[in-house]
Amino acid sequence: ADDTVVGFICSTRCSEFEEESMSTHDDSGRILCVHSVVVDEKHRRQGIATHMVQNYLKHIALVHSSLNAHTDNSGIDRVQLLAKSHLLGFYVNNGFSVNWPSPIVHGKETWFELEVRQEWL
Repeated sequence: ADDTVVGFICSTRCSEFEEESMSTHDDSGRILCVHSVVVDEKHRRQGIATHMVQNYLKHIALVHSSLNAHTDNSGIDRVQLLAKSHLLGFYVNNGFSVNWPSPIVHGKETWFELEVRQEWL
């Protein structure tokens, strides 16, 4: 079997979704901030990113449920990310809602804040 990694998702937990929180991890943060969804260029347009995002969200929902069953206040309320306009359709099709243009600036293009709330996980 080929066990070559062709994609990954990188995220951290935070209490506030802001630029400063994107470079640190807060174990008790109730927001899961997705920083990157990456698929190797040779493997794009094959549904891999869709599969990764959907399975990632299912895993978060499962972990969230099991955490809440054993402890108080350790779950994730929502998953948030930033995306450029050309990726909004992809994320909306994978369960995210577009909130608004982000005040966080990276380069010249406008980024948008998206989220999936816990009740949708």
